[in-house]
Amino acid sequence: MRMLENSININVPDLCYCFEFSPLRTSRNPSNPGRRFFGCKVPKENGGCGYFRWIDPKPSISVHQYPEVESSLIIRCKDGKNLCDRLKQKLKDVEQERDTLCEKLKDSEGKLIALRQKLKKVKLERECAKLKLNRLVLLLLIILTVKWFFNMV
Repeated sequence: MRMLENSININVPDLCYCFEFSPLRTSRNPSNPGRRFFGCKVPKENGGCGYFRWIDPKPSISVHQYPEVESSLIIRCKDGKNLCDRLKQKLKDVEQERDTLCEKLKDSEGKLIALRQKLKKVKLERECAKLKLNRLVLLLLIILTVKWFFNMV
């Protein structure tokens, strides 16, 4: 399951011990303000399992204390946005190629159906020709038998 929170992708493959998906929460605690975590949605005092997992590491410093770090992070975010845009374009290209291939597949399936129908028709015509040939052979045998009979008499 993929969740988008503040433009950061977080994978949540685990469940709490109650076998329920744990909601993403934000700490309001003064010692961990703004830190995100997953925890059982049922409070422990109401019978919850007490499952808990931090998502982001505990910050040791504030980014705003160091402007050069902050500007470096802003540049990285912009680079990430460009990468995201390139990936979105690549996804569009792949989806367009998929659509083209699906159309080609539909066309090929239509041609295959037409060929199968034509083959069926040819097989029927062949069977019909065999029956006509068998009738001619039978008629020839009858004529020869009658001729032979009259020659004997």
